[in-house]
Amino acid sequence: MKLNELLIGQIENALNVKLTGDQKGYLLTNEVYCWSGGRSSGKTFAHCIKLALSEGEPLDMSNPEKFSDYGDGTRRYARDYYRRMFMYIWYQLHDYGFPVREVKK
Repeated sequence: MKLNELLIGQIENALNVKLTGDQKGYLLTNEVYCWSGGRSSGKTFAHCIKLALSEGEPLDMSNPEKFSDYGDGTRRYARDYYRRMFMYIWYQLHDYGFPVREVKK
């Protein structure tokens, strides 16, 4: 799904958040995620939104390390923190009416 400013506002409503300028910029472009900051910078959150609204083969949630934003590079990160955040965002967007990417659980 090609995102635009109007959809960004709807995403914020669906998730009940206010996205940062960096997050919006990342969602509106095809650029790689490159802003400074470490933990709590919003990188994983924005990555999950972009992935949930992307097109492609169904995502296999039994192996999220294949598509996660890598975090600390461990399977534990991908299979715990990342999977929980992704599914929370996926369900919120789905329930709001966005066409989300199919997942296999």
